[in-house]
Parts: sequence; C-alpha cells; structure tokens
Amino acid sequence: MIGEGEIETEADFTDAFGELVEQIFAVQKYQIKESKKTGKDTWEVTVVYRPVNVFTTFIPELQKAGEQIQADAEAGEYSGTDEEIRKSMLFDYMNQSYTLLKNAYLHMEYGEQEKFIFTVTEKKKNQISMDGDELNRFIERILELDKL
Repeated sequence: MIGEGEIETEADFTDAFGELVEQIFAVQKYQIKESKKTGKDTWEVTVVYRPVNVFTTFIPELQKAGEQIQADAEAGEYSGTDEEIRKSMLFDYMNQSYTLLKNAYLHMEYGEQEKFIFTVTEKKKNQISMDGDELNRFIERILELDKL
C-alpha cells in the first residue's frame, strides 16, 4: 500500500487508487433478503444495504483541493515551463485525491438501511442475467453517488 505523499508516477496512482477502491467495495454492507418469482424465467430479488458516505465526503474535498491547486498556480507557487507546471499540478492533484479518498474511507459512516429490488432473469439453466443499468443504479445508491 502506498502511504500518504508517496505517489510519484501515474502508475503508482493507478495502482494505489484501484487498491483503495477495491477496499471500499469490500466493506459494503448488503444482504439478499428475498426473491420472488414474477414470470417464467424472472425473479424480483430484494437486497437490503447500508449506504456509505465515502464519495459524498471525498468529492467536495477534492473540489476544494483542485481549486486550491489552481489558486496556487495563479499565485505563482509553481515554477518551470508550462509543461513542468502542468505536471507538478497534476501530481499534487493525484496525491491529494488519493489522500482525501483514503481519509474519507478511513472515516466513512454507514447510513440507515435501505432496500433495492433487482430483476433477475434466467437465460439458460442455472445461468442468470441482470440489467447493467440496474446494477449501476444500485452502486450509485450504496456509494451515495446519487446524492452528488
């Protein structure tokens, strides 16, 4: 795991950020409560979950950090060629975004229990299918992305 302030390359950032997002997904609290057959090959599956505030905490803080980096650039805090300044700003933004997401993860709070109903279809014997849009809506809700 990369520690605070240790992201030096885009590859470091990609690896660290991916690992952190995996950790966030791993601690989600959800449980299948019931399934009800609604058609020949379809079921409604009720999932209860407790949303987390990781991204509703992270995104506003990241916006502030981005604004501060821009203000620092306008105040002459970065030096070098335009390309060097751009790279320095990008690395500052990457480091801060990782640090802010990690902090939001370490201090996340679970919300009240909610429920989501999936429609599941059996395509072949013992092979089920779910609508991708429906799964995306569930992810938005469990991570509170729908509140941004």
